[in-house]
Amino acid sequence: MKIYFETYGCTLNRADTDIMKGLLSESGHEIVEDENKADVLIINTCTVKGATENKIIERLKTLDGKRVVVAGCLVINRKRIRFVLPGAPLVWPSAVSKINDAVDAAVQGLPAEFNEPKRKESGIRAYTAPIFRVPISEGCTGNCHFCQTKLARPVLASYSEKLIAEWISKGVEKGAKEIQLTSMDTGAYGIDRGTNLIDLLKCINGIDGDFLVRIGMINPEHAFKMKEDIAEIMEKGKLFRFMHIPVQSGSEKVCGEMGRKHTVKDFTDTVSYFRSRFPDITISTDIIVGYPTETEENFQETVKLLETVKPDVVNLSKFTPRAGTKAAEMKQLASGTTKERSRKASETVKKICSENNRKYTGKTMDVLVTEKGKGRTGNYKQVALKGDSEPGKWIKVKIKDANHGSLFSSAPEDQG
Repeated sequence: MKIYFETYGCTLNRADTDIMKGLLSESGHEIVEDENKADVLIINTCTVKGATENKIIERLKTLDGKRVVVAGCLVINRKRIRFVLPGAPLVWPSAVSKINDAVDAAVQGLPAEFNEPKRKESGIRAYTAPIFRVPISEGCTGNCHFCQTKLARPVLASYSEKLIAEWISKGVEKGAKEIQLTSMDTGAYGIDRGTNLIDLLKCINGIDGDFLVRIGMINPEHAFKMKEDIAEIMEKGKLFRFMHIPVQSGSEKVCGEMGRKHTVKDFTDTVSYFRSRFPDITISTDIIVGYPTETEENFQETVKLLETVKPDVVNLSKFTPRAGTKAAEMKQLASGTTKERSRKASETVKKICSENNRKYTGKTMDVLVTEKGKGRTGNYKQVALKGDSEPGKWIKVKIKDANHGSLFSSAPEDQG
């Protein structure tokens, strides 16, 4: 059977796709890149934003009459999926191990639903290079009032250190150079198993091979507690100098009303500590504007936080209510207010990130080529490359320009 995948959303979703591809290939199915040549289409979905959900639903409408399996977090809104594709099997994130059964159901035209109370471990998966996505857990220890993903992945389930190490070792053997550890919150890793992220990082740091690890999103309450240990491991050379720490709001009041388990001060203290240890570290954060309880004064606190901390990467979102969450039950702000705040915050973000990146202009840097025309520095700055450098190789380039999202290298003949 020929299987086509289409994946939306975060790195964790893409890692789940790799697991499903491996399980299907192991069973004799063929993964194809052209949907027109496929017998079954698997759409791995995302539910973080309303706009993303609408985009996926519109896409599903075009697949009526085809054999389709719908997987991922959007199955939490299965009534809407069923309205569009009443016969499609549904696969919850905890049940990716059932993907072969789901494909069989699609072939038979059975609208089955696959769910498990807790994800099962499996050593089978697809391997990719030079970037290799490694899920370390699903679920989290938080209960943010705006998050629908928590409803789709309600239980913290961490993979064993042994399995993660086996995945990484084999991935490195197959040419992986950038290992992306991914989870809803990497800081929650191991709490359900009596271990933690630090123990996992120490284990990974002992794996032989030429590779670097990118730690995925870690919430401030965990990052604050682990900062010294993470920094110590980072100094040993196996980690990119990069931290993704989502603060969501610059207002202590709004953070509390969002159900966040951290303070804004936890975030700023953590960022200050990492920058004191690694002055060139890349700091990424997430910001939501237009939360139902956010006043103009609260919004200005967020802008001030951005201007003070000057993060290198900001994932900026306009709040959209997600069904089943506490925030969806609150009185919503006028859409125009949210849109205007998003516009102002976006301008601030672009200015800050552009200023941060332009500091690298004229510098010669080592870059890991991760795909054609793109690469990453040791502090995880994205570099747009000229020339045909081979993915998986480290090269030296001279930075000639930058914008808010990327550094730009000189032409090959001008590279240092």
